[in-house]
Amino acid sequence: MQPAFGETANPDDVTRRPGPWPEVNQRVEIFGSAWGAWLTSRVEDRWGDRLTVAVPRDPDAPTPRPLATPPEAVALRWNNPRGIGMVEGRVERVTRAGIVPAWELVAAGEPVVFQRRRYARVPVVLRCRVTGLGRRSSWAVTILDLAEGGVRCLASSSAPFDPAEPVRLAFDVDGAPFTTRAQVVRWELAPGGVLVAFRFDDLPRGEADRLRRFVFRQELAATGAR
Repeated sequence: MQPAFGETANPDDVTRRPGPWPEVNQRVEIFGSAWGAWLTSRVEDRWGDRLTVAVPRDPDAPTPRPLATPPEAVALRWNNPRGIGMVEGRVERVTRAGIVPAWELVAAGEPVVFQRRRYARVPVVLRCRVTGLGRRSSWAVTILDLAEGGVRCLASSSAPFDPAEPVRLAFDVDGAPFTTRAQVVRWELAPGGVLVAFRFDDLPRGEADRLRRFVFRQELAATGAR
């Protein structure tokens, strides 16, 4: 299983390097060909190349319940400060971690971290508030695509934006507030309003890392695994 990249990504823009194992109690996602999607799980324990993970819930069950039969081969992925961690393995046995149904996995190798060499852009639909720093007016816009370096938004045709105008953008990333200074790069007329491109200014490293992980995860979610 390898992550596949769609039209918004180029495999040449991605580095693959050895990386750390996920931490105990860390949220992970697990992929199995039996269900063909990434499902939420958690690391319950690890020793060496063996991981105990909570059994994910069956996506096809009418009521929430753990998957009944584990697949033979799986892949795990998780966020870390350097990118997206991933490791492949096989389910050796069904067990329990306290009262939690769990699988004991044996990794097929060492974890790797996928990182971007340059900005990737993904389509999204996010609400955003733009505040003009020079005139203290604000407008509601819709983010249509997002990258570590900036966003492209649909705004009302009545919203006035000037090239290089400094603004502040406020929107949510994974349910948490994200605020940054930005500049208007360009705008053009579009059906339903105007398209405005903003470039982020002096994005703190921690926020840039958070945004990069969000973008990369959106790509992996959209393309799945092969």
